[in-house]
Amino acid sequence: MLADPTRYSIYQYVLAAPAPVHVADVAKRFDLHPNVARMHLGKLAEIGLLVVRSEKKAKGGRPGYVYTPSGNAVSLTVQARDFQLLADLLVQSLALLGDGGKEAVEQIGNTFGRRLGREALEKLAPALAAANGSSGPEALLEACAIALNRLGVSAHVARSGDGRPSLIMRSCGFQEVASSHPEQVCHLCKAMVEGVAQTCVEAHPDVTQAGTVPKGDKECVYEVNGLIRLE
Repeated sequence: MLADPTRYSIYQYVLAAPAPVHVADVAKRFDLHPNVARMHLGKLAEIGLLVVRSEKKAKGGRPGYVYTPSGNAVSLTVQARDFQLLADLLVQSLALLGDGGKEAVEQIGNTFGRRLGREALEKLAPALAAANGSSGPEALLEACAIALNRLGVSAHVARSGDGRPSLIMRSCGFQEVASSHPEQVCHLCKAMVEGVAQTCVEAHPDVTQAGTVPKGDKECVYEVNGLIRLE
């Protein structure tokens, strides 16, 4: 009943009004036809949120109707949801599945990573076309790092001494769950990076997990081999 935004606003207006509210008051306040305002007020009265009574007009004539809050409480909020608990339970469930759970984690992470990579590649397409394909795959990784940053992960791309690009996460985006389930969560993150890398390689990329925050390292470091230039 209160899913209608106009009706909800009218209800809030009547609750805050210092005196009984007339149909004309609501019609003027919300720029509605009086019949529409009367319909909304009537619906609120039907479900017991408002009380309607007749009121004689000072100048005589036909009595009008006024609306006041009924005093009945209505909960317009949603109970807090414990997504942390949900994540813990789901990860525990996957862990109990053994190799099957590990394969599922890898598939989910890989699929999500490829999606990130495709979205980043689409955004890079105009720049790559303008540069005649001269941008390297590190640009794609950097775009994916930006996408990860929007998910709450502080990520950037760096090159090692041998020129190997690495996707580095300064913080674990799943720290709360990873601290209790590092094997499952780190496996998920590695699969995500592999999925990202697959969008710009000819063969399956070789991704090495060189450091992980949940296991005590300062950063999560994923070294990527096999990247080719985007032509």
